[in-house]
Amino acid sequence: MLELSPRAAAALESLREIEGIPEDHGTRLTGQPQPTGDLAVHLEFVESVPEDDQVVEQAGIQVHVDPQIAEPLSDVVMDVQQSEQGEAFVFVPQD
Repeated sequence: MLELSPRAAAALESLREIEGIPEDHGTRLTGQPQPTGDLAVHLEFVESVPEDDQVVEQAGIQVHVDPQIAEPLSDVVMDVQQSEQGEAFVFVPQD
C-alpha cells in the first residue's frame, strides 16, 4: 500500500492552509496511464471522496487513493523533494 512520509504529510497540511481549503475536504490522488507506461498522478482536494478509495494516513493527514491507481502506487512512498521551483511531491520506492 502507498505510504505517506512525514514530510509529505506536513507539506499537504501546509498546502491546505495556504490555499484556504476547508478541513472537511479530502485529499485525493487520481491518475491516468500515459503512452510511455508512466502514471500521471493528480492531487486534488475534494468535498467528498468515494467510499471505495484506499486511505493512507500519516500524522493525522489522510490521503484517499483512487482504486484504479492503488496497485501501481502500492510499493512507493509519497514524499517531498526540493527543486529550483520549490517543493514537489514525488513517489519513491519503499525500503
